[in-house]
Amino acid sequence: MNNTDIKQIIEDTFDDVSSLYDINEYFLITAKKMVNNLEYKGYLNILDLSCGTGNVALLLASKFKNSKVIGVDISSSMIEVASQKAKDLRLSNVQFIKADVENLDYEDKTFDIITCGFGLFFYSNMNESLKSFMKLLKNDGVFTFSSFTKEAFNPYSDIFLDSLHKDYGLNYPKGSNLFLETEDEINDLVKAAGKYRHKIEKLEISKLITVEQWWDTLNSAGYKGMLNQLSKDDLEKFKTEHFKDVSKFCKDGKINLQTDTFVTKVFI
Repeated sequence: MNNTDIKQIIEDTFDDVSSLYDINEYFLITAKKMVNNLEYKGYLNILDLSCGTGNVALLLASKFKNSKVIGVDISSSMIEVASQKAKDLRLSNVQFIKADVENLDYEDKTFDIITCGFGLFFYSNMNESLKSFMKLLKNDGVFTFSSFTKEAFNPYSDIFLDSLHKDYGLNYPKGSNLFLETEDEINDLVKAAGKYRHKIEKLEISKLITVEQWWDTLNSAGYKGMLNQLSKDDLEKFKTEHFKDVSKFCKDGKINLQTDTFVTKVFI
């Protein structure tokens, strides 16, 4: 599958889940951590990549009220949700634009802050993407991004992915072969992009949920792209089998869902 096909699947997937995306509390928890870690004064130009429903961008606009925030995403439906949230919050210093982050048209040294929540591992060439993002930063600027740890969503995620690959020949739609799920992977990425100082912080997040809520999680984020490739009959079959597999981990009717996250800051 080529990069264009992968991008189309990603766009279609996030168009599909845009109305349900915000049921995933860990996205907002991580967004708050990313924004709280940023301490800057004065007028700022800020760019939020793969903004989704605007969690990071809206928090940035609320914190830096005298600054300009631009959120970009490949999904027009995500942009619509984010724009409506901005209107509801009466935030006039944030703008959401549909765009491909690998083909941005901004001059070098335009932004003071660039953020990317759970999006970098979708890009086909993360090394080149990071290099291009760093060029967009002004002197003393910062790029901060989030990625899930290897333990996040497991063991349920591995069961989900292994079953779909083994029984239905499906693979997770993403541009890179890395998820940035270890500190070593992040360190290697930053090193390959240039001589930049960086800091990695681990954020521990967990919640007790039912198996039905786990299924809702699968249907409200990137995993939905795989489920959409199943026929109606295969989807029902897979759902039944997956419920049985995950139910084995239940205690008092619930499973413990870990969504531990790395928040990384890369400095100019």
